[in-house]
Amino acid sequence: MKKKLVICGIIGIGFTALGTNVEAATYYGNGLYCNKQKCWVDWNKASREIGKIIVNGWVQHGPWAPR
Repeated sequence: MKKKLVICGIIGIGFTALGTNVEAATYYGNGLYCNKQKCWVDWNKASREIGKIIVNGWVQHGPWAPR
């Protein structure tokens, strides 16, 4: 029983060591992330930010904007 426990522990440590290779990504705003290999967009964040930009532009420069 003790031998099985030791083997399971060694296997568990091996899986843990292999599964922790995570590279950090840098967030550049508006949903854009980049790491050393690639860049990608989080469209959930990007769509909210794009919506804010559109609404703010329309409110500030729309038909009722102060002239």
